[in-house]
Amino acid sequence: MFYHIAGLLGQRLWFYNKTRSYTDQLHIDPNACICCGKCAGLCPMKNISIIDNSVQAHDQCTMCYRCINQCPQKAITLIGKEVIEQHRVEDFL
Repeated sequence: MFYHIAGLLGQRLWFYNKTRSYTDQLHIDPNACICCGKCAGLCPMKNISIIDNSVQAHDQCTMCYRCINQCPQKAITLIGKEVIEQHRVEDFL
């Protein structure tokens, strides 16, 4: 029983250290973004809006990744500095 508890706590601490720097703030690269509006239309929380011909992210992101996976320019990131690969749900069906 002790080993199960120790393993569970060790696993939680390991994942905590790995995800400590994660954020729920989207980063939209203004140089790559073409203001197509796909991200704003897909966001279920209406977290993304187009204001004065630029895309702005607010503070209601639920990290569903819809905007990141559908951006044609790979201009939106949540974790990391660049999008390496994009997938949609349809890719796994």
